[in-house]
Amino acid sequence: MPPRSPQQPTAACLAALALCLAACADPQTATPTPGGMPVMKDPSSYPHNTAGAAFPYPQGHASSTCTLAVYNTDVLATAYMNWKARFFDGTRIVRPENNNDTVSEGIGYGMLIGVYMNDQPMLDALWAYGKAHFDSHGLMNWNIGSGGNTIGSGSATDGDEDMAWALIMAGKQWNTASYTTDATTLIRNLKSYALEGNVLKPGDGFGGAGQTNPSYFAPSYYRAFARVTGDSAWMGVVDQSYTILAAASGSAGLVPNWTNSSGSGVAGPGGDQNGLYFGYDACRTPFRIAMDYCETGEPRAKAYLDKIVGFYTAQAPDAVNMLKDGYTTSGANPSGTLGDYSAGMAFYGPGGTAAMAGGAQVDFVRRVWAGLVNQTTSGAMNSSGVFTYYNASWGVLSMLALSGNFWDMAP
Repeated sequence: MPPRSPQQPTAACLAALALCLAACADPQTATPTPGGMPVMKDPSSYPHNTAGAAFPYPQGHASSTCTLAVYNTDVLATAYMNWKARFFDGTRIVRPENNNDTVSEGIGYGMLIGVYMNDQPMLDALWAYGKAHFDSHGLMNWNIGSGGNTIGSGSATDGDEDMAWALIMAGKQWNTASYTTDATTLIRNLKSYALEGNVLKPGDGFGGAGQTNPSYFAPSYYRAFARVTGDSAWMGVVDQSYTILAAASGSAGLVPNWTNSSGSGVAGPGGDQNGLYFGYDACRTPFRIAMDYCETGEPRAKAYLDKIVGFYTAQAPDAVNMLKDGYTTSGANPSGTLGDYSAGMAFYGPGGTAAMAGGAQVDFVRRVWAGLVNQTTSGAMNSSGVFTYYNASWGVLSMLALSGNFWDMAP
C-alpha cells in the first residue's frame, strides 16, 4: 500500500486552529522586534546537549544568501522540549491523532531535530527503530502500528532521505564513522530502489515518471549524497528535480501535491484528487528548496522561492492566519474542504524559511517566527488542531532553519 498524504485535520480542529492563529497577528512579547538582535546563549545553558559534539546547540550558523529571523535560543529550546515530550516515547515518534502509530517521515523528522539539537540519545533510538522496520530493500516501511506491526509496507522516500541526511550530519556532529557508513548504505539503497532514471520515486514500490512528489525533492541532500558516496549520478537528480519543479510551479509557486515528470498535477495514492492541488504535501516544498538556496545560492531555487514567497506575502500582508491550508495551482480555493481553513505551522513555517532568501522579506519572516513561537511554547499549543504531530514537527524544523540551526555540517 503506498503512503498516504498527511492526514488533514477535522473541521472542528481547524476551526480551533483558526482562532489560535488569529492570536499571531501581532508578535508575542517574547519575540524580538524587527531590527533587534538574536538572543543566543552559550551551549552550557542547555543541559540536553550531548557532551563532546562538534556543534552543540545553538549553532546560529549564518548564510551568505539567507537572512535569519531575529530569534531567541531559549524559545527554540522550549519548542523542542515541548515537541519531544509530546511525540517521542523513548523509541519512536508517535502520531497521537492516528492511534499512536508511527510513520517513516516522523522517524526522519526526529533524527533531523536530534542531530541539530545535539540530542544523540534520541537520534540513536530513532535510527534503531527505523532499522528494525526495514523492508527487503533496506528502506523503512512507511507505517508502523503502535504495537510494532507493519500497517503500510514499502518505503516513503522522504523519510529515508531525511534519515540519510541526519546520519551524514551525525557522523560530523559526534565524530563517529558508523553514522557515515550507515548513511552511505542507505543512500545506495535509495539510488537502487527510489529512482527511475533521475526522477525521484515517492517510494520503492510505486511512482516514478508518472507520479512523483515535489515536496520530497531535496537538492541540498542530493549534493551531499554525491559527496559522501562519490556517486555523481545524484547531481542528475538535482537537475531533474529542478526541471520538474520549474514546470510545476506556475506563476505563484503553488506546486501540486503530486505531479508527473512533466510537472502536471496528478492524483495522489489511492486516486486522491487533492493530488492536483497545493496542500498538505506540497506545503513542505519551500523548506527543502530554501535549504538548497541558503547553502549554495542556487539560482533555480531562488526562482521558485521568489514565486511562492510573493504569493504568500500577498495573501498574508498583515498576519500568517490569513494564509489558507490549500490552494489550486492558480491560487483559488479548491473543491472540497481543502483550503477552507487557516493554514497551520506546516504551511507557514516552510513559507517563512523560503522568505529568508535574499533578505527582502524580513517582516514576513518576523511574523512567521512570532506565529511559530506562539504555537509551540504558549497555551495555544494545547488547543485542538494546533500542536499536532505534523504541524508541530514542521514548526520545530522551521524554527531550526530560521535560527541558523539547520545547515550542512559536513561540507
